[in-house]
This record gives sequence, structure tokens and C-alpha cells, in this order.
Amino acid sequence: MKRFGWLAFAALALLAGCAHTRELDVALDKNVRVPEKRALVLFADGVRTEVFDAMLDAGQLPNIQRYIVDRGVRARHAVTVVPSITYAATASINTGRYPGHHQIMGNKWFDRTSGQYQDYMYIRTYQEINRDLRAPTIYEILGDRYSVTIQVANYLGATRPIENWMSSGINWFFRRILEVDRLIAIRFELIAECARTTGAWPDYILAYFPAIDEIGHRYGSDSPQYRQALANLDVQVGRICRGLQRNGLLENYYLFFISDHGHVPADRLNSWSVEEFLENDLGIRVVDKMFLEKGNTCERHAYLNEKCDLVLINGGCRRAHLHLRTDDYWFHEPTPQETREFLAQRANPAPAYRGMTLHQALAKQSPVRLVAVKTGPDRVEVFHQDARGLIERETRDGVKRYRYTPTAGDPLSYDEPHVKSLLDGQFHESRQWLAASCRSEFPDFVPQVVEMFDSGRAGQIVIFADRGWDFSPIDLGGHGSAIRDDMIVPFFVAGPDIPHGEILTARLVDLVPTVLDIMDLSDRQARFGQFDGQSILDELKRPQPAP
Repeated sequence: MKRFGWLAFAALALLAGCAHTRELDVALDKNVRVPEKRALVLFADGVRTEVFDAMLDAGQLPNIQRYIVDRGVRARHAVTVVPSITYAATASINTGRYPGHHQIMGNKWFDRTSGQYQDYMYIRTYQEINRDLRAPTIYEILGDRYSVTIQVANYLGATRPIENWMSSGINWFFRRILEVDRLIAIRFELIAECARTTGAWPDYILAYFPAIDEIGHRYGSDSPQYRQALANLDVQVGRICRGLQRNGLLENYYLFFISDHGHVPADRLNSWSVEEFLENDLGIRVVDKMFLEKGNTCERHAYLNEKCDLVLINGGCRRAHLHLRTDDYWFHEPTPQETREFLAQRANPAPAYRGMTLHQALAKQSPVRLVAVKTGPDRVEVFHQDARGLIERETRDGVKRYRYTPTAGDPLSYDEPHVKSLLDGQFHESRQWLAASCRSEFPDFVPQVVEMFDSGRAGQIVIFADRGWDFSPIDLGGHGSAIRDDMIVPFFVAGPDIPHGEILTARLVDLVPTVLDIMDLSDRQARFGQFDGQSILDELKRPQPAP
């Protein structure tokens, strides 16, 4: 009987999902308080900008065009974070800080001090980001303001997190991925129902749509299924916006449309196993799977000391973090010299790699586009094949500045005039690097990679995949690298005092300070520490004409 009840419930959930194409009922009573300044963030996972733009130009995303693009401003070369992984980017969207500062390095990470290995890709672990985060969220900063999240795992501090993974999970299990995004839209009816009960409409709403990314991994972002997922998202955006518009809520809304990373199609024949290369070609003992979940720190360290010399975190398909063992095992990060000597001291490489450092051996591999190595608290060396460069950071008068010096060729290929002008031997501010490099192969890489290594969870060496390659053998598309295909994301803002037009660029970490500025709450920043992003509200109000 219980089994029958479960099956009946599953069937009803699936049937309900089929009905989620109707118009939404978000009517409010006259006594409901609607904030004068309010923000709605529509967050779509894994949008490949190239495909998105092509569908916009072809008129295949009419609702996004009508309610967002035509009503507001686009950041033409907006960038996500390094690494371009969902959990890292989501935490940055919610905190205004880089992964190196909020400490969520991706969907998986390793902390050498505690020996903890974290993997959020399970039902029992995906919400643990709320425990692991090391920076205040926008929901905590908003404090007394009414905030709602829909389907996003990182909701710490939100007044009302809305999930319902039961119905969503059933559809996910039965591969009805598009139904999940349809369910997200229907949650706005629940928000309206709560408003009628409590007498208050939220100041801030973030709705997360996961289907596009899942489809991109499964079928590739150049597939008909991927375009279908984008078209389905457009339908849901239309349902939400029409529902708000019918009830007089849309016109005064600051409406954000963003994504957390791009998406790169890959052939399974172009899958490269980092673990196999490290073990078979370089003779390194590697651990790359969940271990000792329930063990204490001493037990985890004992396990690692016995089993491996390198912990590999490959949780993002197109990037991998390498944590190296030292003479005192895992309690301290290796020195730059220990990193350079690692291959000679702790491995048994094939003859072709003897005399090389670990990062040199990795840089020689065609699937690897870039190798980044931490060589000090403010120094990162980058490698591609035989090319080498040095990135440095300095802080003067509380302002961070960065210098990039190619020392043998140029692994970043910064040969365009607008970015090459910064290769003058001087330190330049973060926003200068963003503006200069946003059109390049590695947008915003110089400042972001240094900030990434501020976290010990980043490892000592990080490798980024080249275009068309993936470090996962099962996916037909992925992300996580630092090339522009992974890094450039949609970033649109519509609002009552925002004209139609374009700005050059923005960062995902700009979202939080911009929302606080919209709500006249910028003064709250002083209580919660410095953001890595900044408000772009003034820039949004004075855009350039859209082409």
C-alpha cells in the first residue's frame, strides 16, 4: 500500500508538471505591502552566450527580449568567477566575493588543514554549502528585509527558502529536466499566496533555473536539446513577467537576468583523465574520490599519509585543483621550492618527463590550456606549453593592484592593443584589467586568479582545459576553465530608471553591491566587510546606445 501511494504521488507530480504551462496567478490583495524598491534575480545555470545571442537575434527568445533586453541594459562582456563552476559562482552571486574569499571553490573541494573532502553533488550534501560558506550572504545583509530564494542550495539567511525537491527530484529522476524549470516558475504563485497571508511582498527574490546546464552536460551546448532548454526558459520568464505585469508589480521592479558560467561542447573522444596521467605517466599516488566522510582530522590525515601524495579535485569537468603533500604531510602548504621539486622527490615519472617540474609536465599536454601555480601569497605563475608568465599583486592605500609579466612567450595570448597596453611593467587596478581583457581569450584572469589562491582550498596547482576538451569522460559539454567560452555570461538589468542600452562589462560579484545600492542599503556594507564587486548602478543609468 505504501508502495502504491508513492507511485501514485510520483504519477501526480509528473501530471502536475505537464500542466505548468498555464498563466500564473500572482494576484495580491489591496492590503499587501509592496516595497517601493525591490529586486528580482532570474538565475539560469550554464547559459552559453554564443547560443543565447544567436537565439535572441533569430527572435527565438521573445519573452526575454520583450521583458528584459528591450527594457534595460546589457553588460556586453560580463564575466563570472575563476573557477567557472556552479557552486563557486552561486556563492559569489550571493556574497559579492570571489571564491578565494567565500571559500567555496566549486562543487567539490579539499581542505588540507582538516583533511575534509566536500562534494555537494548528492542529495544529502548539496545544502552543506550553507555551513561551509565563509562570507555573509545578501540575505543576511538584508536582515529585516523580506527575502525569498527558489530552488537554490545557497540560501543562508533568506527569510523564506522555497525548494520542494520532492516534485523537482521526481522529474529529475525521470529525466524530465525541463519540467524542473517549469516548477520554478509556479513557485511565484506560492510567493503570492504567502503575501496574501502575511500582508507583505518580498523585497528580494532569487529564482534558480538548473535545467539548461544539465542539458548542456548531457547533450552538449550545440545540440537541439540545449536550444529547446533555452526556449523553455524563455517561456517561464514570460509566465513570471506577465504574472507580475498583470498585477502592477513589473514596472517598478529591478529585474536581473544572469548566468553563473558559460558552456563548452565536447566530444567524448576529447576526454582526458587527469588522474590517469598523474598515476600512469608521472607515477604519483593520487586520491580523487570521497574518503573518510565521518573520520576526524587525525583519521583523515592518517588515511592520506598512507594512500597518496596528491589530492586531485576534478569536480568541474574543465578544471582541476592539485593539492600536494609536503614533508610534514598535510598540515602546511608546500613552499614554492617544494612545489617545484615535487615530481623529482615524490614521484616516478616516465623518461619523457624526468627533469621537469609537475607544472611543466602538465603544461605540455594538449588538453591543458593553462596551468596556474601559486608561488607566494601575492604571486602566481602561469604556463602554456613552453610559454610562461608571472602575475603579482600589491596593496597600496587599501587598493589592490596587479601586474602581469610574460617571461617566456605569453601564455595568456594578451596581444590585443587594449590589453597589451597594461603589460608595461606597472601595477594596475582590478577594474582596469577587467575593461582591458574582457574581449580577450582570458577575460579578467589576472586579478581573479590571484584572489582564487587566497583560499587554501584552491590547492597549489590549478589546470584549465583547452577549448573542446573535458576532464570528464561522461559529458558532452562542460565548463570550469578560464577561457572566454566558460567565463562570459549574460548579465542584463531592467528597472524603472534604467534606459535601454549597453555597458562594456560587469562581474557577477557586482550583483550584491548593486542590489544594496538600489535599495539604499549601501551603508550596511560596513558591518559585513569589503566586497570584491562594486555597485554598477550609476553606470547602468548612463549606458551607451544598444547596437
